[in-house]
Amino acid sequence: KISGNPAARNAKDSQGEYSTHNDNSSGQEWILDAYRALEPGNYLQEFTSQNVRPDGRPFSASRPITVLQSTFTRNSYGSAMVTLGGNSNSDNNDGGSTTTTTTRVIAACTLLVGHPSPSTPNEGDIDVTLTASPLSGPRFDVMGRENGDISAGNYGVMKDGGGGNQQPLPGNLPNVVSSTHANNSTNTTPSPTDTKEIESWIRRTLRSSRFINPTELGIEHGVSAWRIRISIHILNHEGNVWDAALLCACAALADLRLPMVEIDRGVVKIVKNESGEQNAAKKGKVQRRKGRSLTLGPLPVPLTIAILPNNDNENTSNKNTLLVDPTHLEEDVAFGNTVTVVCNANEEIVEFHKKGSGSRLSMEQVAAVACMGFGRAKELEKLVLGR
Repeated sequence: KISGNPAARNAKDSQGEYSTHNDNSSGQEWILDAYRALEPGNYLQEFTSQNVRPDGRPFSASRPITVLQSTFTRNSYGSAMVTLGGNSNSDNNDGGSTTTTTTRVIAACTLLVGHPSPSTPNEGDIDVTLTASPLSGPRFDVMGRENGDISAGNYGVMKDGGGGNQQPLPGNLPNVVSSTHANNSTNTTPSPTDTKEIESWIRRTLRSSRFINPTELGIEHGVSAWRIRISIHILNHEGNVWDAALLCACAALADLRLPMVEIDRGVVKIVKNESGEQNAAKKGKVQRRKGRSLTLGPLPVPLTIAILPNNDNENTSNKNTLLVDPTHLEEDVAFGNTVTVVCNANEEIVEFHKKGSGSRLSMEQVAAVACMGFGRAKELEKLVLGR
């Protein structure tokens, strides 16, 4: 079985055992990368059977979160960058290094002036777009779509720092590979990341969470109102991009400041120099609205949990393994069976989103998920909003 130290892990098959207790560090990485890529379920089970995860976290622990606001001050009115995860540790006793799983997302707010709806003449609107690129992950194409085929690329795999020359698999690992594919008849196709589904979910959550008061986006009654466009881009996708994208959108809104505008017979003009108020006073019919920040409500904080399938028990949902803040490897093994609960610091459940046919939870597990969500909301509201 695989131990906690990558330099001391073994790969075993029916024809014998290949040990990584040698001086060839490149061969050790080949063993781990191949085993993780070819058998992600068995690889993860080696850790979960010992109540630990490959990155050393317990099942209920999240990765550290870093929020950096005002990252784009030139072309946006509010921006932020959110990172899930931290730096790698290279101080193991045996000289090994752990693979980091870092998810990083950026968001920027731009403003448009539009006409409010006749039913809500004093309210503005919020629009969300989420994009990705091949730099976001090895399975993303140029159109930002993620391929569900694991042969297109693997996440959380240590890269060889050398050139493009590929070395043959060491030892008897080719026998392990061939016997693994011969005996594996289950469906191992992971669930790809759907950017359109995520941006629709973020849009619904922001509108229903009371985080932004839409009446503050009104400019002139029934004539004009602000339309906030939140553009989110995935820089690096190593799992749980749902939580990272929503937190980044909220952090960008918290950094947003509406500019000063001049209203002249229904025409809205943005004033870049807010100090020049004397010129506007000469024009009697020109109205000025001062720039201001938005009054924010309770922060909607998401908590995503991956539900690993349990093949040993038939209908015992309480035996399923729940992993908080899953990595991309854990999401692939869960085949998209996840539950996302959105809570705020007032201990209110804003939304409960479930994905996958196997994401069944007992009442005790739902209560435990809600309690974890309440605690996470109080912690992250201080981090994002500073209150």
